[in-house]
Amino acid sequence: MRDEIFIALKEVIKSRGMNYKELALELDMSESGLKKLMASKDCSMSKLDQICDILGMSFSDLVAISKDISDSNLVLNKKQEDLFLKHPTHYHFFTELMANNYEWQKLMRIFQLSEKDCHSILRALDKVDLIEFGSGNRVRPLFKGTDISISAQLGEKVSFSIDRAFFDYAQSEFKAKKRTSHGGRGTLYLKKETLKEMLDAFNEVSHEFAKRSKREELLYGRDALEEVTHLTYVACGFRPFDHTFDSK
Repeated sequence: MRDEIFIALKEVIKSRGMNYKELALELDMSESGLKKLMASKDCSMSKLDQICDILGMSFSDLVAISKDISDSNLVLNKKQEDLFLKHPTHYHFFTELMANNYEWQKLMRIFQLSEKDCHSILRALDKVDLIEFGSGNRVRPLFKGTDISISAQLGEKVSFSIDRAFFDYAQSEFKAKKRTSHGGRGTLYLKKETLKEMLDAFNEVSHEFAKRSKREELLYGRDALEEVTHLTYVACGFRPFDHTFDSK
């Protein structure tokens, strides 16, 4: 949430026709000090309140704007979709880049990629206007939200292979009795209205724990938390017994 608040703050400063020099003067601090504060996103609550007062808004107004930013989805255009269809790994790199505050060096360490490989992917993402990869090897996001809307074709390309690997991993962990995976399966008979309620409930739980995840990551840092992957499928018309016995 902190990232969205500072993105929103920059948008408001721009919309008010102010620059950092003018705002720094109002805050009785140096322009370089304000730029450092905005870049580090390290700001006390009292300072944020002071900035909001100067901009003629309340902190709750700023939070509301940041929520709009957080809830927005990126809809890929044709050239972006074509890039990801041709290079599915670029899609996974981009989603991880978003999740890691666009700190590509962190991905280089996590996935053991070379600097050359990272630069190649970043230049490709820059070319289709998903990011700006500029001087000093810095990445500037061109998208404010935290999620991507993708086509069924791209979803099949980038997601199904991971889903299959996920099931294989979960089953192997279960067989090894490591207790790092948990799951369940059942067959239900529901009206369409009840099915919709079920899907809405799944989405509500997913969104709730996604919010908790952001909150805990902000409070404790990602390294102190358990990385959890979850997957939910609901299928109508699938009959388990068709896959239980050999057909005669």
